This record gives sequence, C-alpha cells and structure tokens, in this order.
Amino acid sequence: MALRLTTTPIQAHTKGEVKRLRRDGYVPISIQHRGQEPLHLQTESKPLDEFIRQHGESALLEMVLPNKKRQTTIVKQVQRDPLSHRLLQVTFQSVSRDEPIKVHIPILFHGEPEAVRQHTGVVLHQLEQVEVRCLPQNLPDHLTVDISHLSIGESIHASDLPQSDKHEILTAPDTVLASLTSVAVATTEAEETVAETGEVQATSPAEETQQES
Repeated sequence: MALRLTTTPIQAHTKGEVKRLRRDGYVPISIQHRGQEPLHLQTESKPLDEFIRQHGESALLEMVLPNKKRQTTIVKQVQRDPLSHRLLQVTFQSVSRDEPIKVHIPILFHGEPEAVRQHTGVVLHQLEQVEVRCLPQNLPDHLTVDISHLSIGESIHASDLPQSDKHEILTAPDTVLASLTSVAVATTEAEETVAETGEVQATSPAEETQQES
C-alpha cells in the first residue's frame, strides 16, 4: 500500500516565507500531471523525507489534495541542501492505475562469492538500479539477484535479473550490474586512476553482502 500524505495549499511565496516554512517542518512540493498546470502545495517534511530515503523513486505515494481528492504519484525530482541534505523541494508526477510507467528500481545483490570470503576477490557494483516498465500496482520495491556463484572475472548482467509477467526490464540485457575481480587487479586499477587524475578514488574491499529485507 502506498504511503499517504496530506497536502495543503502552499503558504510561502517569498524566500523568507519559504525558509520559515521549512523551519516549521514543511516542504514545498509540486505535482505534475500531463496536460495540466502543476499543483503547488506543501506537506510535512519528516514523513516525506523518510519515504524518499527508504524508497527513492521506486514507490507510489498517495497525496490527499486540499479538496480531499486523492492523487497517486511517484517521485520525479528531489532538491536537497548540499550541506545539511535537508529537503528543499520535491516534484511528483501523477500516475494512473491503468497506464504503464517507467521507473528506476534498486538492485539488491544477495550472497557472497567464495573469493570474497577468502579475501582474494572484490565485488564491483557498476549499476545500482535498472529501468522497468509496469503498471503502478505492479511496481516492485527492488529486484534481487544472487552473486554467490561468481568466480574471479565473471559478471552479473541485466539479463540475469528475475523476469516477471508483471514488469518489463528496459535496461539492455548485456548491461553489467556487478563483477568479481581479484584484489590485486582492483588495487592496480585504483593506483592507475590516482596516477592519471591525481585523485584518490575509493575502491571498496569485500563489501558486506546486502541481504533482502
């Protein structure tokens, strides 16, 4: 079931008023609907922030409009303060239950390859989400793929994700999602990157396996 948030007409029109609005625990939002003018509203910041941090752009959110009508939406754009990461503005796209939508869904990598357990291999995540098309009511929270069988030099591709008649994966099948490389190779590549750019790029050691919640 989609989270439900109550909205009210936006009560801030100047920069000072918007700042006070945010200090009072609210955030300006816009709801876009194809062929119509956007609705400019406000809602409580805390539950919305918790929803976005947990689901990102991959879950439905039911808005109770000022006229008491309900509108099913999905997150389209999030603006945050670059330092505090506090919500500044959120834009939503309204969706219809009978019309397919395109959404980016998070990937959960399940399992731990033997090389990782032996500290000889490192799992490199090239992609953290894939694009899918489905009806709103069939929207998955995430897609899980098992990586425990990987050997050094092998990769997981979009084609390895579980298929379903309820959603279509739009990301190209040959797209690499994750690969298993040796610790030595990963270290060498990191050193070459530093030599070329002069910047240190973090290369994760054996990352802790993400378990399906």
